[in-house]
Amino acid sequence: MAMLMLPAWRGPALGPLLRPLCSWADGLLHSMAQPGTWDRFYTQQDTAGTPSHFNWFFDYMAISGLLLPALRGCGPPEPNPNPTRVLEVGCGTSDLSLGLYRDSPHPVHISCVDVSPVAIKSLHRLLQEVPPPRHPLSQLHLHVADATDLEGGGFGDGSFHLVLDKGTCDSLLRCAQGPSQARRLVAECLRVLCPGGSLLQFSDEDPDARVPFLEQAGAPGVTVQEVGHLGGMCYYVYTLCRPALETPTTVALN
Repeated sequence: MAMLMLPAWRGPALGPLLRPLCSWADGLLHSMAQPGTWDRFYTQQDTAGTPSHFNWFFDYMAISGLLLPALRGCGPPEPNPNPTRVLEVGCGTSDLSLGLYRDSPHPVHISCVDVSPVAIKSLHRLLQEVPPPRHPLSQLHLHVADATDLEGGGFGDGSFHLVLDKGTCDSLLRCAQGPSQARRLVAECLRVLCPGGSLLQFSDEDPDARVPFLEQAGAPGVTVQEVGHLGGMCYYVYTLCRPALETPTTVALN
């Protein structure tokens, strides 16, 4: 993918995605920082008794061609047999991590976190239907945790090679307390990265708004690529890297 020239401002638009889904979507747009909001949202998605994936923006297959090379590029160098450690923040019931777990030809240890126990319970049921991983040493674990306080969830410094955020930062930025909470999210994602690791943030927000925010949040050297136009929207991936030569506060992963 080519590096993206910065386009004119166009604000993000979750409203069209949400309004067909539930009668209280307008309230959701203003209360995304509240855990109870997501419990109600995912309970409504599971009203038929059978859980199903709900993918913000797009599903795993739409970006698998980008994710799998990124996964290998930030993991332990060959021929190191240690797994690549991946964290997905605000996983909801997305199929993103389940797809990586299933398809990665190299061992991966994936942790999915979400503040909603309802979402995690549904995702656990969906995990039971996933075929065995391509690599027999791959693992996937689900955690109820606040992505703005990963330390409180037990995730230490330098724990992961790759952190994935598909829409979580966007949801926080749409709240009254949004900027401060979103900055905490970015800081926590960078903290748990090992040296040489990467945070990938997927968003529909234009670079001329998102790049300055990420830089102000403490992430210099942000790069951006256009994912493509899906469902009439243009999406981007923002990459934030922790320098490989940085001295970690804990022992770096090998």
